[in-house]
Amino acid sequence: MSQQTSLQEIPKSPGDYNSDNYDVNEVIKALDEISPWENCDEFTKDIMEWSDHQFFEQSEFQNKHFVINSHVTPYRQMQQAAMEIQVRYNSLQKISISFKRCLNDIARVTHEMEQEEDPFYKQDKIYELQLLQVDKNVWTNKINQSKQEIESFVSIIKSKFGNPSDIKGLLEDKELKEREEQKYWIARMARQSATDLMTTGRIQAGNIEALLQMSPEDQAAVVDLSLTYSTAVNRSIGGIKEAAEARVDKMMAGKPPQLFDTSGVLTDYATQNIADRALQSADQSEGGSNVSGRITDSVSKKTSTPSN
Repeated sequence: MSQQTSLQEIPKSPGDYNSDNYDVNEVIKALDEISPWENCDEFTKDIMEWSDHQFFEQSEFQNKHFVINSHVTPYRQMQQAAMEIQVRYNSLQKISISFKRCLNDIARVTHEMEQEEDPFYKQDKIYELQLLQVDKNVWTNKINQSKQEIESFVSIIKSKFGNPSDIKGLLEDKELKEREEQKYWIARMARQSATDLMTTGRIQAGNIEALLQMSPEDQAAVVDLSLTYSTAVNRSIGGIKEAAEARVDKMMAGKPPQLFDTSGVLTDYATQNIADRALQSADQSEGGSNVSGRITDSVSKKTSTPSN
């Protein structure tokens, strides 16, 4: 009898179920019959419902500093930005097709449900529609995420290179690419070797092995640059350390030996001091030049807009 009773509650027409309305309340109702969520209050429901319609793209800060700037020459940074746009555009192509296919499936399943007379199959079509609605939300969020990230990388290209319209020609220039590859690997090996020097005091085996595969001239350039870079960073760290020690001495003056709230110190610095900090920008040295600019300047020269 219980089975017959449940069948009586099965919708008999597609009008009894709105495929665009499988929201958090429907989920909670379904869980009541599966695994009741005893402590799910209105705030929890609101957050879940809100999150279902959000997209969380990578920030432009992350893209600029940890995706693009992870490469050490302007040419490679420009190439990486183009590759990131390509990946997201290819994803957008596939997602947009999947979204249209999902809409078509919703229309098809709705039609099939309308024609279905068997109550079990009709109920199965309702579940299929609910799954399709979840897919529709997923594809919508992914479309918006891809669009935002493409716009972010395009913005980075516009801000970093003087004449973005020249980018296609630069990246299609095979001779330029070969010249820039040599500069890139010299700069990359120098940075990796400098990291070794700053952390262990010597260039480690893996970087030595890669270094020995380069020409003697490039080896010398890598060692010279890595020593210059590591020395400059160490001296900068030394100056910052002295200033930090002076601040801590002032903070601890008159107090007994103790630990203090490190999280509070970090939060205060992040919220109060970032905008006013007296540290040199990573993109600009005191003399107005930077290491990557000395290694690779052909791209910036070619992409700069001529002045009249």
